[in-house]
Amino acid sequence: MEFIRAKKASLSLDMAPLIDVVFQLLIFFMLSSSFLAPALKLNLPRAASRDVKELEQVVVSIDRDGEVFLDTRRTSMGNLRSALEAALRKGSKKVVHVRGDSQMPYRFFVQAMDLARQAGARQIQIVHEPERVG
Repeated sequence: MEFIRAKKASLSLDMAPLIDVVFQLLIFFMLSSSFLAPALKLNLPRAASRDVKELEQVVVSIDRDGEVFLDTRRTSMGNLRSALEAALRKGSKKVVHVRGDSQMPYRFFVQAMDLARQAGARQIQIVHEPERVG
């Protein structure tokens, strides 16, 4: 007597539709990521809007090499806080105007703003040139 075994059902999964979906998702994310990462080239010193002019009492100027000037006196980033504290004690508004060269590294700008806040500035104005027309 011979026993006949029943054939087991083959458990296989068709991979073609899965590969198609993964491929479409890959294309979608590749295209959408190229739109989300724009290359920004900023030229901050010019702006079309004009601010109301007020008398600039305390001015911090930074050139492209990182040389720091408080009003017209040259100082260093290390001495800027104490010099700003002395200058802000004289005025009642506690406003610091920051002028920066367009080629200045951003870190100098952030350092100057941070030191102005530490020195007691309540408001920091960013000075810019008006945009050229024509």
